[in-house]
Amino acid sequence: MLKDTTTPPTILTLTLPTPEDGGIAPERATATLLIQRGDLAHIQQFHYSGDLPDVMDAIRAAMTALGALEDDPPVIPDLPADPPKPAPKAKGKPAASSPPDEEPTIDIPLNKGTLAVKISHLKIVGGESDAAAYRQAALIAGKLVDGKLWDGQTPIRLRDVYALAKRMQHLADRELSLFTLDDFAETGAADAPETVSDTSPSPNGATFSSNGHHAA
Repeated sequence: MLKDTTTPPTILTLTLPTPEDGGIAPERATATLLIQRGDLAHIQQFHYSGDLPDVMDAIRAAMTALGALEDDPPVIPDLPADPPKPAPKAKGKPAASSPPDEEPTIDIPLNKGTLAVKISHLKIVGGESDAAAYRQAALIAGKLVDGKLWDGQTPIRLRDVYALAKRMQHLADRELSLFTLDDFAETGAADAPETVSDTSPSPNGATFSSNGHHAA
């Protein structure tokens, strides 16, 4: 079966400013041009004085911008997998006793394979609630597991996952042995004082700074 290689159509949506009483757009008025092809789109504004060359210049610029976008499309992180839905309860006489429902898990990506961790064992407490933040939290958790700082069996809480990821990006797995889990995540009771800071000492005398490097 041949793969369909047909190029999707290019769609242009032009929004012009409202003309004045004379029927001509005011000088240096702003118009908007949206260009779309397939799943990619580009929007731009340009000055429109009522002349056709203004529109043609804007279309040429939009085509160039869309071509550059297609050559280097943005990377959109995957959404976290939805927790499994509980099986519907069978109708009829209730059993004398039934095992408790098992808590849903989330797959943490590792250097080799994945690790299933209970959802309650990985919390974001910095206020982020978007899908990208949860994806970033899973990547941070995987780095902690690969660095032998966390086994996924105890609850941890991450504060400001984007800043934490930036601080950890230059650390190799073997370098994480210079630190403790408390240098990156909050552990213990939910009301325990915050333990993550810009300069947290490690057991081996290293210091973790906000630029992601450690010093003896």
